[in-house]
Amino acid sequence: MPEMGFQKVVRVRVMTTTLRDALEAVEGMVIFNSTTDQLEEYDGTTWQAVGQVILTTHEAVVDAHHTNLADITFIIDGGGSAITTGEKGHLEIPFACTIQRVTMEADQSGSIVVDIWKDTYANFPPTNAESITASAPPTITSAQKSQDATLTGWTTAIAAGDILAFNVDSITTITRVTISLKVAKS
Repeated sequence: MPEMGFQKVVRVRVMTTTLRDALEAVEGMVIFNSTTDQLEEYDGTTWQAVGQVILTTHEAVVDAHHTNLADITFIIDGGGSAITTGEKGHLEIPFACTIQRVTMEADQSGSIVVDIWKDTYANFPPTNAESITASAPPTITSAQKSQDATLTGWTTAIAAGDILAFNVDSITTITRVTISLKVAKS
């Protein structure tokens, strides 16, 4: 969640119109009226709506508090030297999901092609025959970053427990690259 930059929190009392009207209100007092779903301020003689607020419960709207989006991140580091070709490691994915986008960010301008292979834990390790990227593997070409949300030909579905392998097919110059898969959990 992005930082909002708030330095103070204001607590507002929540009450019904009946409770509000029973108050001995003071000018400038602010409440949230749960009968009308409005933020109200007392101006010395009457309550005035100062804005509309919609409250939801955690149970009613799960997305108000949670999201089904996640990032699967894999870093390939050449230890200060240019990365070499070959298989660089594996990740077990603990939840079912669908890949929506791939982003690559490198430490410097260069070129890299990384194939991603997928298989079940029972069939570990994944091999080139199990590539999920078809003819469109994540690629940086004479740049420092790339992003692809089209994923042409990709197998985007991942089952809980699947293993992903990351294989560098080609490389020039880059010594460190981060590969992030934006996924929607199933």
